[in-house]
Amino acid sequence: MKLWLAPLLAALWLAPGAQAGEPTPHPIRIVSLNMCVDGIVIELVSHDRIAALSHYARDPQRSTISDAARDLPITYETAEEIVALRPDLVLTSRHSAIATRNALKRVGIRFELFDVPDSVEESLAQVRQVAHLLGAEREGEAMVARIQAALDAARLPPGEPPLTAAIYQPGGLSAGADTVVGELMELTGLRNIAARYGVEQYRPLPLEVLVSAPPDVLLVGETSPGAPMREERIVRHRALRALESQMTQAVFPARLLYCAGPTMVPAAAALVRAREQALAVRRTRVRL
Repeated sequence: MKLWLAPLLAALWLAPGAQAGEPTPHPIRIVSLNMCVDGIVIELVSHDRIAALSHYARDPQRSTISDAARDLPITYETAEEIVALRPDLVLTSRHSAIATRNALKRVGIRFELFDVPDSVEESLAQVRQVAHLLGAEREGEAMVARIQAALDAARLPPGEPPLTAAIYQPGGLSAGADTVVGELMELTGLRNIAARYGVEQYRPLPLEVLVSAPPDVLLVGETSPGAPMREERIVRHRALRALESQMTQAVFPARLLYCAGPTMVPAAAALVRAREQALAVRRTRVRL
């Protein structure tokens, strides 16, 4: 055992309720190291139970809860700071630092691993899993009901034609098959051309594909001020600007791309806005 862990372990061992065999009915001090789980936790429990969220929670480019997270503690995933927080439960991902997870295991701090959901169904199951771990089953079911209602309302209305679409983030990154966003696109009546071209998960979609067969809707990622990097400038490429008369462009921020759970509500709303904008443009062109 590393020397820095010894005094912390002793403190944990002496803390009330920390000893093995004395589990609390539900965790009182919760730490999340998972950006996507952050968004679930912050809605399910009172904020005084949150010992820390991941540092990504405060990043407005990646997180949908950045405003709320400003007033909550964060962690950079080091074992030292997590152990010092004396959590009852740590929620992490399979992509988190193995060294940190090993340290938590040595100290005896309980942690749970979460994968990235590949479907709406898996995401709702994950919400229920987190809610169960936190002793917040009622709140979890309310969240699931809210998400399902939002998705039902976002479905393409009967009689409306589906449109082709593609996500195009800085670096040409797109959402392909086996992604929650890809499923949301289909649900809202936007047929994802990235899947047609063999893009799976989150991978680049070649600019040449968009130029040769432009979709009805291009869901463009936001760029940082000045967009200094080539990877960011590609979403404003002159070849895409030349296609503005053939396809509608709508903003789809990266913070809506990677996480599911409650993030599906604003993501579906953004897709509906893009769909309605494109349909309105199409109707105008038909009248002309």
